[in-house]
Amino acid sequence: MDKKVGIKNKYRSELMQIKNKLNQLEKGRVYDLTKAQMDGYLSTNIEQLRDMLEDLIYKIEYDKESIDEKVRKAYDRFFVD
Repeated sequence: MDKKVGIKNKYRSELMQIKNKLNQLEKGRVYDLTKAQMDGYLSTNIEQLRDMLEDLIYKIEYDKESIDEKVRKAYDRFFVD
């Protein structure tokens, strides 16, 4: 069966953000444990992860541009045109 959409490639940056957030949580990188403000509270991290997943699902369902595609277009307009 042939793939219709290469989601892993098209939405590489979005998936990397989610993966990084999960890695931070897995390593206990939350303010509740580390007291480092840059880590954020557990509830904040979960809310961010939920938002990231909802945003990605929306983009996939409605075939919206990925972060990489937007960056590439902006780069092309700025440097190529």
